[in-house]
Amino acid sequence: MASTLALDGDRIRSLVAKADSGGVTDAAERLRILDVLEQHECWGPFFRLLGNTIAESPKHANEYFVRLARVQNKYLEDAFAAAETCANMVAELQVSFIQFSVDMLPQVIDFEDFNAEATVLSAICDFLPTAADQISCLERLCMLYEKKIHNESRLVATYEKLLQVDPSNVRALRYFKLTYTQSNDWDQVVDTLKKLLVAVRKPQELFRVAQELAAIYLYQLDMPSEAIQTLEIHCSDSPLDTSTILFDAYQRLADWQGCLRVLRQCLLNVEAEGARAILHQKIAVLNAQIGATGEALDNFTKVVKISPHFLDAIEGIINIGIQRKDWPLVEQWLGHLADAIIDDRLRIQVQQAKGRLRDGLTHANQQ
Repeated sequence: MASTLALDGDRIRSLVAKADSGGVTDAAERLRILDVLEQHECWGPFFRLLGNTIAESPKHANEYFVRLARVQNKYLEDAFAAAETCANMVAELQVSFIQFSVDMLPQVIDFEDFNAEATVLSAICDFLPTAADQISCLERLCMLYEKKIHNESRLVATYEKLLQVDPSNVRALRYFKLTYTQSNDWDQVVDTLKKLLVAVRKPQELFRVAQELAAIYLYQLDMPSEAIQTLEIHCSDSPLDTSTILFDAYQRLADWQGCLRVLRQCLLNVEAEGARAILHQKIAVLNAQIGATGEALDNFTKVVKISPHFLDAIEGIINIGIQRKDWPLVEQWLGHLADAIIDDRLRIQVQQAKGRLRDGLTHANQQ
């Protein structure tokens, strides 16, 4: 055993001397020596040989860069040194992000070592050859900081850097939109949503962003005109339901005709009888409010036709009859109201009112 160890020691010293002398020119021999030095953890000569090899021809040293970074990270547990080596490799070889992440990074770090990955990617990002490479790298970093490492400060800084490289980056804009929303910074939310309107590609995404922007204008900033304008410009062909925002916006502006247009458009898109009854009721109430009693009466009547026990509609017809002093109409619908009321006491009161009205009409006709 002692003689074997002595032979191994002599062999290693011989290899070290050969490596340090610069006498290793054959690539296969160099790799064999590096294997032996790594196996015996002779890091001094190992790093010297690697360093000299890289320095001689950095443009053709990708496997040596990778090997150096792997040893720094996995053996020496120095992710920062490995990250620096990777950055030097990317700068020298102009490696794309896809090539680095698929072919090189898995050799340097352990599977799902997300902290080491983030350290390495942060180091290489500025040295990647194209803006597209940098964007892909930064997006990966954002995912790591948000879902794997949970580092909020690094996440914010990385998203900010991503927007510097790609001002229309949808992922970054959505992140900041959410951040501003959580802090109730509505002006910044609006600014970010406007940028998203330009950045998103699919029509469905544009419709959703525009609808969200309109809702912020209306419900947070009390700017109903801007809400309406946003929906008219960006959502004219949207399959999404914008009627609630439009109705509320017109209502805040006291634009009753606008409200009525929204409700009538809703009628064209609704088939359920119960929903149609409610829409006719709202149309009737608005018409009564602006003095269009004929339209109001017509829509109240349609409500009752759909839903015979819709008390508010029946009462609406009675009120119009009273306004017009159309007492036969009032008498007729008091009868409908009595039939629709469940409460016995209230039903008796309505029947009594109808009786008094009938008596009054009879007396008036006799005079």
